[in-house]
Parts: sequence; C-alpha cells; structure tokens
Amino acid sequence: MNAIRSLPLINRPSRTATPASSLPGPGVAAVPPLGPPPVPEPRARHLPHPLAHAAIPTPTVVPRSQSVGAAPRKASPPNSRSATPRIGGTATLPSSGMDTPHTGAHVDAIGLRFNEAVNRALAGVDAKSKKGFRKNAGWTVGESIAHELSNSAPTDTYLLRAILRTAVRALSIYVSRLDALLLPALSDPQFSAALNLVPVHNHTSPLNATQAYAVSVAHAAWETCERIEQMLDLGQYPRFLEDGLRPTLDKFDTVVGKVVRPIFLQLKVDLEASVSNTAGGAPKTSAGSMTVPAAVSGAPLVREKSNSGVPRLTKESSGSGHPRALAVPGTLQQFASRVDGARKVLETVAAPCGHDGEGWIVKVVVAVVWRGMRVIMEADNSSFRSPSPSTVHKALSGLGKEATPTVVQSPSIAKITSLAILTPRGTSSRPPSPPRTASPFDPATHSLMSFEGLVKRLVTGLVQPPTAPPSSADTDDQEQEHIAREALHEAMEALESAIIATSASHSDNASSRILASVRRLRDDIDDEADEKLDDALEDLPSVQLFNLLQRRANLALGALPNNPPLRLREVTEIWGWTQAEYERQILSGFGPAEEYGPRVAAALKPDIENMLGSLVTVPVDDAASKAAVMTATEWVRALGVALEARCDVKVARA
Repeated sequence: MNAIRSLPLINRPSRTATPASSLPGPGVAAVPPLGPPPVPEPRARHLPHPLAHAAIPTPTVVPRSQSVGAAPRKASPPNSRSATPRIGGTATLPSSGMDTPHTGAHVDAIGLRFNEAVNRALAGVDAKSKKGFRKNAGWTVGESIAHELSNSAPTDTYLLRAILRTAVRALSIYVSRLDALLLPALSDPQFSAALNLVPVHNHTSPLNATQAYAVSVAHAAWETCERIEQMLDLGQYPRFLEDGLRPTLDKFDTVVGKVVRPIFLQLKVDLEASVSNTAGGAPKTSAGSMTVPAAVSGAPLVREKSNSGVPRLTKESSGSGHPRALAVPGTLQQFASRVDGARKVLETVAAPCGHDGEGWIVKVVVAVVWRGMRVIMEADNSSFRSPSPSTVHKALSGLGKEATPTVVQSPSIAKITSLAILTPRGTSSRPPSPPRTASPFDPATHSLMSFEGLVKRLVTGLVQPPTAPPSSADTDDQEQEHIAREALHEAMEALESAIIATSASHSDNASSRILASVRRLRDDIDDEADEKLDDALEDLPSVQLFNLLQRRANLALGALPNNPPLRLREVTEIWGWTQAEYERQILSGFGPAEEYGPRVAAALKPDIENMLGSLVTVPVDDAASKAAVMTATEWVRALGVALEARCDVKVARA
C-alpha cells in the first residue's frame, strides 16, 4: 500500500546546488555533469536487498569541456541552494484510482477493526454444545461498519469505495461463519421436532436446545443486517454503496429465513390444527382450562389458579364483586392450552426483530383467526326457529291426557356416603366452587367471543396498532409495517363482525332484522339503532356472509312440511367441486374469500330465485305454518339482497 513512498519522483534526495565560483568560463559550454542514475532506497517494510551494502564502483565521467588530466571540479558546499520541496503525506490527491499513503494505512486500520468486531461477535459460539450468540452480538458488527462509513466524507468517493470493499470482505467472512455454525443445527432432527406449546411447567421453554441455538444465529444475522439497513435508510450515501452491500445483506436474510420460516410454519400448523380439533378437552397441565373476558374493555387481565389445576384468565372484579369472565367452551380447550406456549414462541423468536418480527407474527395470527372463524361458524347448526306444525300438534294433543306421575326412590344418605361420593378418599375439603350461570349467548356466539379473547391474549402487545408511529425510517419498510398492522386490525374487525352477525342470527325476529339490515346496506341507508349490525354485515368477508345466511335459510326451509324438504344447494354442488378443492381455492384466507365473492354470488343466484318461486306454492294451513313460511322466505330474501349489496348481483323477487 506504500508503493508511492518509494517512487524517486516524490521522495528522492534533495538536489545539491552548484556554487557560482565553479561556473565555467566564457569559452566553456555549460554542460551538466553526467553520472549514474539515483538508486532508490529500499522500503522499510521489506527486507534489504543482498547487494544493498555492497561497494558499487562509480565510473569516472569527464566533461566534454575538460581535457584529460585536468584537475577535477570541486563539489558544491551543502545547503548552498534550497532543497526541492516534498509533497506532504497529508495532501489530498484527486480520485485517480491510486492509493495515497494516508488512505492506504487508514483503510488497513479499518479492516483490522472490522475483523476484530467479527471475532468478538463469534467468540464463545459453539455448535456442538449448542452455545449460541450473546444478545446484540450481531448489532456490534453492523455498528462498527456503520460507524466507519459514517465517519468518512461522502464526497471522498475513492475512500468510500475502499472502505466499502473492506466492509464487504469482512461481512462475507462473517456470513460464511454464520452459515457454517447454522448447518449442524439445521441438519439435527431436534430442529424439526414439535414445539412444546403445552409445557408441564410454566418456566419450560417451548423451544428445545437446538431450536434456541438456531434462533440465536438468526438473531445475530438479523441484527447486523438491520443496523446496516438503518444506515442506508438515512439517504446520505451514494447509490454505489447500497448496490455494493445489497448482495451480502441478502445472504443475511437467507440465514434468517432458514430458521424463522420452519419455526413459524410449524407454529401456524399447530395452532390451526388445535382450532380445528373440537373434540376432547385440554391436556393436563399446571394451568388447565381457561376463562376469557366476556366483554372487551380496558380492565387489566389477572392470572388466577384454582384448586383443580385449571388456569383461568379473568378480569378485575366488577362493582358487584363478581369477575367478568366467560368460560372457554370445550371445543376450544385444545387451542386455549396452546396460547401461552405460542406467545412465548412469538416473544422469543419475533419480538426482538422489530418491524420484521411484527410481519412474521401477523402472518401466523391472521391465518389462525381465519381458521377459527370458519370452523366455528360452519359448526353453527343450532337454531331458535319456530317448531314445526306437526310438533305443535303433538304437544297440544298431549296436554289433555292425564299421565300418572312416576316416583323414583332416591338413594339414602348412608349409601351415598359409603360410596364416597360426598367425601372422596385422599382429598381434603375445599371451598365451594362459585355458582355457574348459563351463558346468555348461543353456542356459536359464545365460542366466537371466547376465541376472540384467546387471540387477544396471544398477540396483545406484540404488534402495534396501525395508528402507532413507524419504527423504521425507510419508506418501503414503513409501508410494509403499516400493511402488516392494518392486516391484523382488519382480521380482528372481521372476527368482531362475525360475533355480531352470529348473535343477531340467533336473536328474536332474526330473519326480519337481518333482512332489514342488508336492505339498508344495499340502499346505503344509515340507522343509528342498528348501526353495529349494519357495519358487521359490511365488514364480514362476502363468502362468509353468504355461508352464514345460506345455513340459516336451509335451517328454516327444513322446518317446512315439504316432502322432499326444500334446500338451497351448496356452491360445491353447483360447480361440481369437492369440499377439499373448495376450501383450498376459496376458503384459504380472507383475500380469496373476498375475491371469489362475485363468482359465488353468481352461482347462488339461480337457486335463490327458484326457491323464492317455490315458497309461494307452499301450503299454509294455520298460523304456525304461515309463520314458518314467512321466516324461511325472509332468510332466502336476505341472502338474495346480500348478493346485490356486496357483489352487485341482483336477484329477482328479493
């Protein structure tokens, strides 16, 4: 790097001056003395040449004007003339593609600092013993590079390019070491093992040692990449700097993806499967089953333990002293038992990664919310419909008959005591359990409200609301961050809309109320008395709304005394699809459910029009049958109006 120092042009010895007395006479031509070319001094950092100190004979040069045998000319005394000025080491040369002495030494020192930062970050990491990176170890590497680049003048293009080459070289070595440290963990079967989402003890980590080690490597790679991205987001550097760093930063993203994608994919699949598994109770844990807040408010959540080992999530006591809580139904116990373990995974893997971590969390939670909504609403086959005329006739005819009451003798107290029913062996007496009151909601609404409380417990505090200030300075990152937050917000709004719509479909005069609501939605009319229901029917994904109204219409049609019973065909029957194909293409998420809305509406339109024509011909014998026909007609019309209100598919007679 110091090749310029040895050039004779710059660092040759100062020339000696010729005294005035030694000038030649008038008849002598002024010819400078000839001599051997100057020999450059060897560089200090290299070994001296073997012949450096050898005696070199100096040839005798006789000037042309001097005759042979004349006395030699005297040498000029030292310091008779001023020395030729040297070019100082601090002078700045133009960017010509050559190193200056100052720049070369400076870049060498920067390279040493980069190597030291990488070595400090890798110190103590051992793939065999699963000893991972320290916290913020990768951040120090990115900080050292950002510090050196920020200290260099942006106008000194050559110096900036020199530091860039040195930084890329250090980062390439660093990311190669990360890949080498990560390979044993990825090839270990323990990395693909199931997550421990239902730990026996609360302090147990849901990640095993191999998974935790791999996560530490991914965090180190993310920290380095994020710190350099923050430097580039300032926009103070030329474009070639980002272009030179981008390939290496993409390698860091690849390292992160190798760890994060498998873990979050496994987490999503496990949570979706637990929501779909509606049979059986929760596994035995130190926490047990749960309760969730019955209403959404700002009251803090309190962890409560019961003597039966059943965990509960209740709110602070209300004014009457009773906790405002809602018991989780048995169909959601499998999901409820995994909420705390899943939250630990999100806190461990995603929370330290800022806005990128928020995006990972949102992808998992939105998929789980969609699956839970779909499973609960499709399982809603209950109805508060009016009884059929035949059922009413049988009930009324049985009132006139006198039935002899049957007395069943109850077992004696002594027998019950001997069977150890009142006092189980091996247990001590405990305080009586609080009285359980029946849920004021129908089963589907109860399940949806419990599911909403569990989802909020899973994600609250990990993803900021859309109104929160962005955590990144880059406009592209801000846009992605806003999209992720908005997606979670819309998913929770859709879940709340499903609760309101399902509750309204089970209320008194549900058919007429929902028919009036979808008509207001079609005609763009506001009604403050039922504004929440109108907003819910507008925010619910269109395919979900159509499925809800079609189920209610088929339940009402099944109560009519028709043989064969009247029924609206499913979309799978109309298109000739299998249920698996329908779920894969249309019911795979919020986006497809809204995108395929017009196609589903067009498929349902002919059946709705035919059904409205068939209901006119249904015989009506009494008030009960007339009410049943009216209820069924209102449900079918509500579905037809909803097609027009949401997808502009107009249905005749609706």
